[in-house]
Amino acid sequence: MAARARRASLIKAMATQRTEESMWGVPESPEFSAVQRLLHEFQSRESDEQKWLLNYKRITEGSSDPLIRFLLNLIVADEERHYELIDRMVSSLKDDLASTRQERSGPQNSVREKKSRELLPMVDRFINMERGGIRDYKRLHKVSQGFRHDLFGLLCKTMIHDSLKHIAILEFLRTKLQRPKRSMRKRKKRANQS
Repeated sequence: MAARARRASLIKAMATQRTEESMWGVPESPEFSAVQRLLHEFQSRESDEQKWLLNYKRITEGSSDPLIRFLLNLIVADEERHYELIDRMVSSLKDDLASTRQERSGPQNSVREKKSRELLPMVDRFINMERGGIRDYKRLHKVSQGFRHDLFGLLCKTMIHDSLKHIAILEFLRTKLQRPKRSMRKRKKRANQS
């Protein structure tokens, strides 16, 4: 309910701001508006993450049971990482709104492209390693069922989930690393056509 009320308040503030901007003749570009909306959404989520993190920490610190503390500390570590990621995303969107980023060109691009070519085979190896880890953890999950009240099975499932997340990140990275090759081919093609 609090999140819904906060969102409604943000929407009202954005509408008021747009009304004032149009009154003063400030044009609103669709890109700016989309980035601004996304920024507000992430800021709202950042606030929620911070509240949940504080609650998890409070409950963890208040528990005397070592198993409960261990499991909740796993969640706290993830929530801290989520908060940090959202904070970085908010900063990035603020940079986009301020248009402070400048495109790099020249020698830096060629150095970056060379490093990308060198890193690409490692990314493929990491993806294969993570897939092998998933197979191993699935086997361990089956074998460990019933041990420690299925705690080991639970932990194996969380490691499988983490490996799936790692694969998604690595596949995204691989796509990003392959892009310089494509843009380099496009530049060569344009140069040959000239």
